[in-house]
Amino acid sequence: MVESKSRRHRNGERSHNLYREHFRLPQNDDEFSFISPCVKYSLFFFNLIFWLIGGSLIGLGIYSFLVEYSETNLPKVQSILDIVFHVSITLIIVGIVVFSMSLFGCLGSLRENLCLLKLYSLMLLLLFIGEIILSSIAFMFPNSFSFALKEKLSNDPIKKYRDDDNLKNLIDIMQTTFKCCGVSDKGYKDWSKNIYFNCSQSNPSPEKCAVPFSCCRNQRNFDSGLPNGMCGYNVQNISSVVEVNKYVYTRGCIEAITEVFERNMNLVAMVCLGSAVIQVQYSSILFA
Repeated sequence: MVESKSRRHRNGERSHNLYREHFRLPQNDDEFSFISPCVKYSLFFFNLIFWLIGGSLIGLGIYSFLVEYSETNLPKVQSILDIVFHVSITLIIVGIVVFSMSLFGCLGSLRENLCLLKLYSLMLLLLFIGEIILSSIAFMFPNSFSFALKEKLSNDPIKKYRDDDNLKNLIDIMQTTFKCCGVSDKGYKDWSKNIYFNCSQSNPSPEKCAVPFSCCRNQRNFDSGLPNGMCGYNVQNISSVVEVNKYVYTRGCIEAITEVFERNMNLVAMVCLGSAVIQVQYSSILFA
């Protein structure tokens, strides 16, 4: 009787071991994993990169904010556009979002915490849906979308050019990089909306009827080679656009940026498609 029970026990143990070996089940609970190691560590390192980027954006935004407003009053925020046009605040907000999302992804994948992973997946899904909605609006109503974008960007940023050093530097970099001046289809004429550059009779500014030096085709003095801050002076008084074009760029920056995108449409499409595939893939894997 005892021998029969012992034989049955050995047979059962042998069958159990064969079952484990056939289906490659872990030998103990410590080896069990809900997530494939490949997905786990690729997700971890992918989010680690963005976690570092998010932390850098927060640090840069805080430093920029403290430098800009250490001796002046805090900025007035009356609408969401006021936040967008304050570069330091935008950096902080974007940095917090990227830092939080990537932190959930890092901790969730490393600790295999399904709650954090599902929260991370939900944030990715919401981001993807937002991208789809924005892209759909731009595709279905291209003229209205372009007009609204040009109107908004050619007002507040132009008017606040001298009030916010970070915004000023951003506009100068954009105009120099894309060889443009102003924002909308009016091009360099957009700068007439700025109180320092407009051509009104009541304007006492020495920069009256000028444009920023970042609009200039040649930003340096021919003789000395030094930066020439007066290269765009009085160009708004010149009636001929052809004549103005000899000294400064005349097209708006939205037109210039659109042209760059059109020239590199294949690269833009590949980047957008790759981003969409990554977001959908991780969301579907973690929600599965």
